[in-house]
Amino acid sequence: METTTNVNPPRKSLKKPLLIAGAAAVVILGGLGTAYAKFDLFKSAKTIYLQSEAESMLKFSSDMSKAYGEYEDYMKPYLDKPVHSTTELSDITVDAALPDPQAQKVLELLKSAKIVMQSNIDEQKNQQQGNFEVHLKDKKLATIEYFLNDTQFGFRLPEFYSKYGYMDLKDRDALNQKFGQELPKRFLTYRDLMEAVRISQDEVKSTLTPYAMLYAESIKDSQVTINKDASFTEEGFKESAREITVTFTEEEAKALATKLAEKAKADQKLFDLIYTRYHNVSTLMADSGYAVEEISKEEFKKNYDQGFDDLLKDINDSTTESKEQLKMVVLVDGDHQILSRKLMFTGKDNKEEQLFFSGIAYQKGADSFYRYALHNPEDPKNGELSYTYKATERNGKTNGKLSVMVKDNEQPALDLATTFESVKEGQKVTGKYDFALVVADEYSEPVALNGNITVSETTTDNGRDSDGSVKINFDNPTPDMPKGFSLKVKSKQEFGKALEIPAMTADNAINLANLTDEQMMEIQQEAGTAAQKFMQENAELVQQFMMP
Repeated sequence: METTTNVNPPRKSLKKPLLIAGAAAVVILGGLGTAYAKFDLFKSAKTIYLQSEAESMLKFSSDMSKAYGEYEDYMKPYLDKPVHSTTELSDITVDAALPDPQAQKVLELLKSAKIVMQSNIDEQKNQQQGNFEVHLKDKKLATIEYFLNDTQFGFRLPEFYSKYGYMDLKDRDALNQKFGQELPKRFLTYRDLMEAVRISQDEVKSTLTPYAMLYAESIKDSQVTINKDASFTEEGFKESAREITVTFTEEEAKALATKLAEKAKADQKLFDLIYTRYHNVSTLMADSGYAVEEISKEEFKKNYDQGFDDLLKDINDSTTESKEQLKMVVLVDGDHQILSRKLMFTGKDNKEEQLFFSGIAYQKGADSFYRYALHNPEDPKNGELSYTYKATERNGKTNGKLSVMVKDNEQPALDLATTFESVKEGQKVTGKYDFALVVADEYSEPVALNGNITVSETTTDNGRDSDGSVKINFDNPTPDMPKGFSLKVKSKQEFGKALEIPAMTADNAINLANLTDEQMMEIQQEAGTAAQKFMQENAELVQQFMMP
């Protein structure tokens, strides 16, 4: 019996190679996915640009929401509770050598003077009450007291006359006849106006998103180019970036502007958002007795439509044979954040860049930097309106600088530069602010000054306490100007301390709408007697000003 030998080689198992191949595929595809998301591999220049615009707007919206939330938290006690505030101004020093002896005496007296302001405000009830006191050498000289509510305003000088003088807006017709002044039915507050124009973030987002989508859909691939080997450098910070350039010919710019204007004209949601705020403010003013002429919704819509018709006509009539383009250049980092943006015209030959807007915004680690500027396209270096902010925050300590400049020639019309340092330790925040300011115009010499402000604020369960100082020095003052001045400020705020406005009666007040000749005589007599008493009690002070 013969045995047949198997001469075919045995097959190797494919299980292990398939596993290896599968793992490799996962790694490769995962890497491609990461590259697509992070490094924009395979994405078009237009896609990268639009994603960067979207990411930057989301971050801006988040930052604004955070800042507004912090502001609301800070202001909440002032809006929800009565607040009692006391503010003292002291150590008032004026650095000046005045030739007039009497004026020099006033400056010397200021060093021992103190101004004390007290106020009680209840935003919920729309009530205010307070006083203004002048102290000299630890002695109170004079006081002005006041109160205010929806319809009444009153004041008195207790050292000179015991009764309040007040007006009630319910007597507005009589007050108009007596003083010739048209008065409202009630006094408006900041809160009233803010409530009338308040717009929610969701409302803004839902209204404006379609316009962003229209812009994105209107951009053609041919309008966007990208340089992936660019870099961003500002204030010592440097990072790799992609430079994206978006250009609009005159025809493309007109087409986009036309689409946006036509959409806005037909946008009922946008119209309602604008009209509702107008109607709210007009109604508030009219109900409060202010002279306003509110137009109807139909008339408002007619004016709204006419405004866009005029805009569309201007766009259509602006046709020229110029080949000038509108160009936007943005630098984008690896997280699709727009670090800088420039808007410019390219000139008739598309080679002359006429800058009219530039912006820089970035946050990297502890550093933040923002700069926004409008430029005169015909002279960008000497025509500028700019705002710059830079800060570094570490362990509760923030250092930075802020500046504002208005420039229409070589000499800035306004130049404000500030450096600051603030430290937060628990519930206490201290800050120091050094500044320099130059204000100039073409008709007079520039006014230049510098100085510093210090402040320390501590938040408690029931209020806030703060101490501070102000010092200002004038650069190159004229002989009749002081070299500078300084003062100290102390403030205490108590939340939840109720206030009561006194009821106005014949025993404690005089209604100015019904002021009679007899009452005027009574005021003159009492005030005259009080003035003589004041001069007797402060004879030494009075003599100082009467002596040559």
